[in-house]
Amino acid sequence: MPLEDLVYSMINRKGLTLKMELRNYMKTTHPGTEISKPGYLKQRMKLNPDAFKFLYQEHNKNFYQDEEVEPYTYKGFLILAADGSDINIPTTDETIEKYGSASVRGGKPCAQIGLGCIYDVLNRFILEISINTVKFDEMRVAQEQLKGIKDTIGNRYPYLVVMDRGYPSTPAFLNFIDDGVYFVARLKTSDYKAEQKELKSNDEDVDITLTKARRRNYIGKKEETIMMSRDSFSMRFVKVCLDDGKSEIFATNLPRDKFPEECFAELYHMRWGIETAYEVLKDRLKIKNFTGVKSVLIEQDINSTIYVNNLAEDIICDIEESSQEHLKNDYKHTMQLNRNLSIGLLKNDLIYILIEKDGNKKVALLQALYDEISKNVVPIRHDRHYHRTKGQLAANFSNTHKRSF
Repeated sequence: MPLEDLVYSMINRKGLTLKMELRNYMKTTHPGTEISKPGYLKQRMKLNPDAFKFLYQEHNKNFYQDEEVEPYTYKGFLILAADGSDINIPTTDETIEKYGSASVRGGKPCAQIGLGCIYDVLNRFILEISINTVKFDEMRVAQEQLKGIKDTIGNRYPYLVVMDRGYPSTPAFLNFIDDGVYFVARLKTSDYKAEQKELKSNDEDVDITLTKARRRNYIGKKEETIMMSRDSFSMRFVKVCLDDGKSEIFATNLPRDKFPEECFAELYHMRWGIETAYEVLKDRLKIKNFTGVKSVLIEQDINSTIYVNNLAEDIICDIEESSQEHLKNDYKHTMQLNRNLSIGLLKNDLIYILIEKDGNKKVALLQALYDEISKNVVPIRHDRHYHRTKGQLAANFSNTHKRSF
């Protein structure tokens, strides 16, 4: 199978049995031709998973570095979120050795991957994703990802990174401050406990002393250099009352004149976009439905799903932007595109656009896809809140949460 077909078949993947996937693909693209499962998998084993990483990074560059495109920003900043998530994968000796097991000691082995993600919450692009062992240092991975973020977004806009409670790390904060990276990190009550207790207002500059106790855990590690580079440093602590009545404290280096304390509840709320992105990957795009059990196949499936996700979000955002007035004013409620159906339509029709050789017909097919996606809208329900519950809430096939492909 040529490389082009190999790539297209993976983009077209719908989570069926491999035999059905190959049948449907070959029937669409090469009628009357067949390919065996072993032959297909043999070709897949030769493909570097980073090929799809290159594709989604190039797609992102085309968006951010296009002078005619104006990305969504907040106070002139791109708002990025960093977060990690776990994905269960086929349990084999290879996957256990490479990624580790999430099971407790003495329990049945369960291979799992840890994903580290940098996500643009306003433009809804996954900028970087890292495939790691099940237990990984999320902050260290985020630091490495952010080092190359300018290659993707260019220098047109500054950015800031919003992080949740699992991320605060003194060496990381020092590196961010030295490198001029703006951040907002939610603190646990145990983070800088003495400094939190001494706060006299909701927005203060706090001096953090690098005591022996704070340096002790980094002796002999690569973080030792930055921890020994100064005796203290200053960070801004902002206390915010959230909608549920609870208060949270955030550590940041954002300038007070541009980002007053009133901004931080909204900034932290924006971080939820990365949780929604993971939900789309896992539930809508079935990222956990793998082609095979080999690590190279698993990583190919993950990276190809990220590419399809970014492609779908690009089309959805483009349609929403061009139809903004219509969605806002021509209905009783402000509307938005039905993301589930949009993804389903893209997965069904994209292959026909990719294989079409005639440029005019390709444009016509793409426009037809745009037109059909734009017809499927749902109302935006503001200020909806649901009590967080645990356990099984619905049958295997929920009547309110159908899949679109």
